[in-house]
Amino acid sequence: GQGGGARHTADERMSAPIAALRAEAGRPAGPSSTLLSTLRQRKYWSKLLGTAGGWFLFDITFYGNSLFQPTVLSSVFHVDQAAAGDAPPLQGDLAHNLCAQMAVVAAIGLPGYYVSVWLMDRVGRRRIQLQGFACMAAAFAALGLAYDSLESAGAGGRVAMLLLYGLTFFFSNFGPNSTTFILPSETFPPEVRTTLNGFSAAMGKLGATLGSSAFKPMKDGISAAWGPAAGLRWTMLACAAVSLAGFALTYGFVEDRRGIAMEGAATAREEDNNGGASAAPIEGGLGAAFLTVPANATAEARVRREAA
Repeated sequence: GQGGGARHTADERMSAPIAALRAEAGRPAGPSSTLLSTLRQRKYWSKLLGTAGGWFLFDITFYGNSLFQPTVLSSVFHVDQAAAGDAPPLQGDLAHNLCAQMAVVAAIGLPGYYVSVWLMDRVGRRRIQLQGFACMAAAFAALGLAYDSLESAGAGGRVAMLLLYGLTFFFSNFGPNSTTFILPSETFPPEVRTTLNGFSAAMGKLGATLGSSAFKPMKDGISAAWGPAAGLRWTMLACAAVSLAGFALTYGFVEDRRGIAMEGAATAREEDNNGGASAAPIEGGLGAAFLTVPANATAEARVRREAA
């Protein structure tokens, strides 16, 4: 009826100016792309290898080791794990106190977060992720290759293994555990940012599922075939290989976006007397990853108000 015609006229008055604003901002005026249509665009493939691929590989090692710390530590110190439903041992020296061992690992790993925050914009997300993967690979490889030598060194060798294992978590946190969720936000343009950020995160969860489901069966299978020492040794070497693969993907497909204006972000919005807005692009930084408001969002809202 007449009301429907009025709404139709208002929609027409809004559509042309908004389409022009979006075209000026370099964004498509049509409906948002679906995940499948976005993934078909080859221009995003190399970037996805860096963001989604790196996240996938990192979560394999991180969740595999996080969930099965007791399994690894019991192999290092030759202490039987608590039976199902029983509390882990809380008494005894470091070699027999699983909770103390896990506390040492956590104490080594936690500062990595704070170092990442401190150096995030100075060093850059790409370099932090590169050195994180590289140092993780080195620590895992040292655990695998030097296991027999450290094992024969007695208590001192076991403490060295505990410290090396803790360093894998330090460089996880001062590395891809602090960068993988930031990189997609600043890598992709506004029209696909949310879609490909979600896809990258989903690939991380896929890696977490793979790591948490395969870690213990792989270790137990190798231990059953070649002995307990072989199980831990080859599991750590497999983690080193995955970390090296993450380093390679980061090196080849992740951009260093420090100092590059983040598309679709803005730092200053000042309403003038006519309801306008002025916006200046924000340079790529830690804050830029979270400031993803389209530059013309205020102008579009103004057009809608005037057409209503």
